[in-house]
Amino acid sequence: MARDNNITIIGNLTRDPELRFTQGGAAVTDIGVAWNESRRNKETQQWEDVPSYFDITCWFDLAENVAATLRKGDRV
Repeated sequence: MARDNNITIIGNLTRDPELRFTQGGAAVTDIGVAWNESRRNKETQQWEDVPSYFDITCWFDLAENVAATLRKGDRV
C-alpha cells in the first residue's frame, strides 16, 4: 500500500503566487515560503534568525484558490 508523505510548513510568502495552466487545462500555482528558526550564536550568545526557504507547487482547485487569495508577505 502506497503512503503519502506529509509535512506542515508555517511561514510567509516570499513572492506573489504564479498561476499557470498545463496543456491539459490543470491549474498549477508556484509559491515560495520562508520560515525563520531562532538559534543562539555560540560565540556571541545572541539569538539569530536563520531562514529556510521552500518552493511549493499547488495543483487544481488549491492552485486557483491560492492564486486568488494570497500575496507576498501573507502568513500561511
